[in-house]
Amino acid sequence: LRAAHEKVSGTVERPLAHGRCSIFGLLVLALIRCLAVLQGDIPGYSVYAMHFLTTASDIICVLCTVPLFGFGPRGSCVQKGCLGPMLTLVFAMSLVDLSALGAYFLVATPRPLAPGSRSIIDVMEAMVGVWEWALMSSAALQLALCVSSWRIYRALRMAGLYAPDKPADVAKDKTQEISVLEIMCEAEDIEYLEQFEINCGAKGDADPLLEAETVPEVPPTPNSGN
Repeated sequence: LRAAHEKVSGTVERPLAHGRCSIFGLLVLALIRCLAVLQGDIPGYSVYAMHFLTTASDIICVLCTVPLFGFGPRGSCVQKGCLGPMLTLVFAMSLVDLSALGAYFLVATPRPLAPGSRSIIDVMEAMVGVWEWALMSSAALQLALCVSSWRIYRALRMAGLYAPDKPADVAKDKTQEISVLEIMCEAEDIEYLEQFEINCGAKGDADPLLEAETVPEVPPTPNSGN
């Protein structure tokens, strides 16, 4: 078990570093949003709900991923079998963030310029303000956090150090292939679907209706003309 942990530690080192940087970036974004509100820069009514969703998703992602990226693969998140649900939650929050970003691009309009303002900075601020930059940065950071979580989950599952249906400190059954569908489904559901596909394929091969039909040969009739 110790050898398996040492082998995995080198694999998950970079994903852990990337995830910690993403969490730090999300915390910085939360600070920037607070400073913007204190300065009276509040998003408009038409896009307020989008910024609220992305801010809430940032907070949820940070709270849920701190146990993993703070204590590593030997922390309570892995030991108690919470890594799979955490990965699913981070993936769902990333979808929420990306959906909010897409909705913003559809409904948002540039803010009007102040009278006499024609500088490049004023034009850029009218088109993309602090809340818009925060929204785009949030989507990118959450996506990076989701990818880092998936890489850690995949490494632990392949090493046999994490199993959703049993304690994590079991390095007996090593899995060689991990389906990306485990982000949304349980491992048992993936195995059931694969087994169902194999059974359907076996039944399809043995189905007589799918076999090629053979046309019986008609014996030639003798020529009675001569």
